[in-house]
Amino acid sequence: MIDDRAPLNASRHRLADMPLVESWPVKASVAECPHWIGGTNSLLWIDGVRPSVNLLDLTTGISTETIVPAKIGSAAPGPDGTTLLALKDALWLQDSRAELHPCAAPDMTGTHFNDGKCDPLGRFWVGSRSDDGSPGKGSLYRLDPDGRIIEMANGFDVCNGLAWSPDATAFYFVDTVPRLLYRYDYDLTLGTIANRQVIQDFAGVPGKPDGLAVDIGGNIWCAMWDGAGIQRLSPDGERIGWLDTPCPRPTSCAFGGDDGRMLLVTSASYGLHPADIEQFGLSGSILAFRSPVAGVPVAAYAGPGIGSTQAHG
Repeated sequence: MIDDRAPLNASRHRLADMPLVESWPVKASVAECPHWIGGTNSLLWIDGVRPSVNLLDLTTGISTETIVPAKIGSAAPGPDGTTLLALKDALWLQDSRAELHPCAAPDMTGTHFNDGKCDPLGRFWVGSRSDDGSPGKGSLYRLDPDGRIIEMANGFDVCNGLAWSPDATAFYFVDTVPRLLYRYDYDLTLGTIANRQVIQDFAGVPGKPDGLAVDIGGNIWCAMWDGAGIQRLSPDGERIGWLDTPCPRPTSCAFGGDDGRMLLVTSASYGLHPADIEQFGLSGSILAFRSPVAGVPVAAYAGPGIGSTQAHG
């Protein structure tokens, strides 16, 4: 039997040089999808349970919440001050007054959107999962800047963490339930994926793989739900480091700060046993660790403004 809460068996892998420098008790149920907003010292994040989209001002410590009308899987900054939202079965642009404008609506029968992120040219990639937990129903979609959405791959259980290598020749993608990290060859010009490989099977590693970030050295940082840590991997998927988190359910991570060396980690309190909440008092908080290396910046959605938005099936 695999014990998801067992410590990593090689202490030499522990990243003792990454101190926790700050935390923000935002009291999230399931905080996810962190996106650093350059030049504003703020972090966009969602709470998938409330459901809401939020903006944390790291200077003041104030997180502004906007409740959304449906289950939310992910979000990204959009054009002209908008925010792109992946709500249950459709994508929307939210304006500064929190009004929603339709962006794209593929056939999502029996499924809903989950994690999403933009490639370096501003295409939004977003995964899905089944409503009832059925395996193999998840798909991976690409939303182009012209508002057209295309299914790029399917057959997944729970589509999760997405990230690109620093030169955008590789695309990384997590399927959480089978605990697999995939690597695809990526054509940035065309926005296409090819030659899928499993580069890490997390069987025997604490927790289940969730959200991803990539540093400028090409290494992958993967939040491990129920693992109380962040797994660092080489570009080829080798496990090369482990960062302990003061919460059992880290959900995702993103690099930010003026120099890109702040690793911001979202976490969940939802579903925890009271003993876990007492032991891990920062569950549901956003955490900041000082990283020895900077991260790769993540682009905003490069789509049209609200006036030219159309919903494509």
